[in-house]
Amino acid sequence: MTVVGWALAAVCFLVGARVALAPTRLEGELSGADRLLVAVHDASRAGFWLALSAAFVGFNLVKNAFEFRWFVMVPIGMAALRLLSSVGLSRRP
Repeated sequence: MTVVGWALAAVCFLVGARVALAPTRLEGELSGADRLLVAVHDASRAGFWLALSAAFVGFNLVKNAFEFRWFVMVPIGMAALRLLSSVGLSRRP
């Protein structure tokens, strides 16, 4: 599992770095609340991939993986934050 885990960690890190460095294309004039929701959405999108990469690294480095299982909640929280921000953006007039 270690080679597969390191490979998955590397792929997730590269995707997260690409998402974090990609500029957001905003069309039109946005209010302050909309800009905040877009920023939260983009940050949680990059944070999901980076946290998933960190989880794979952690599971490869820690001998007893059950002590590290709480970290799985971080990517899930990032996905939930992204979902909430996208719902907030879709309900804006």
